[in-house]
Formats: sequence, C-alpha cells, structure tokens
Amino acid sequence: MIYTLSSLLRRKGYTRVKLKKVTSGHYICKIVLNGIPGVFIVDSGASHTCVGLDKETHFSLNSTKAEKQAASASSADMDTRQSDENHLRIGNWEYFKQELILFDMTTVNDALAQLDEDPVDGILGADVLHHTKAVLDYRRSGLYLLKK
Repeated sequence: MIYTLSSLLRRKGYTRVKLKKVTSGHYICKIVLNGIPGVFIVDSGASHTCVGLDKETHFSLNSTKAEKQAASASSADMDTRQSDENHLRIGNWEYFKQELILFDMTTVNDALAQLDEDPVDGILGADVLHHTKAVLDYRRSGLYLLKK
C-alpha cells in the first residue's frame, strides 16, 4: 500500500495546519494565543516562539524582563521580555504552558511591508516545532504537528 505524506502522518496522530507562503519566501500560519487569533511566521531557525512587544496587551500576556537578550540574524542584541503559562492553539494542537519571548518586531514587519505583506504578530519557533515533532510539507504548504 502506498501512502501520501498526509495520510501517513495522520495515521501516526499528526494534525495538519495550512500555511501561506508570502512574497518574502516565509511561511505564515494562524494561531490562537490565549484565545486571541494571530498570524505568525514559521521559523525553524528561531530558538523560541516570540511575540511582538506591542502585542503584549492584545494577547493578554503577563511578562517579566527576560534574563537573556535575544539576537537575530538581522540585528544586534535586543531587550526582551518573557511570558510563561500561555495557552497556544495551532489547528487542533494545543499546549497550556507555552513560554514566549517578547521583542520589538518592527524590523521584521517593516521588511514585510516593503513587500506589500501584512504585519505578523510573532514567530513560531523551534521550541514548538521540536516539541510537536513538526513536519513541514513545502510542496503542499502544510505544517504537521503531533498531537499527544
């Protein structure tokens, strides 16, 4: 019997989330954070899932100053905040104790704006992708997350 990637992963307990490829080449997905919908870039190179500092109130985040500073490929070290115990839902997958890093995403959203793309609320990072044993299906613009 021949299986498609989708059928094989679904048999193994994965759920599929639709991704959208934007003109920058990034893939974005819709998530629900603390009951509020948002749009996040999927970035396996980002160590942590992040939210823009300007979205702290929007997503009902309680944050404290992070002990470490964040660094990205596009800028030097930046001040960050940290928020624990957040409810993250992506498609049918959810987690109730998600840690998030908050930082100024102006540079990211300015770059998207130059390409006539809408701003994003955050970045879905490797912490979640690893935890869910995620599989990216670039051919069909899908993200598969293992439900526990």
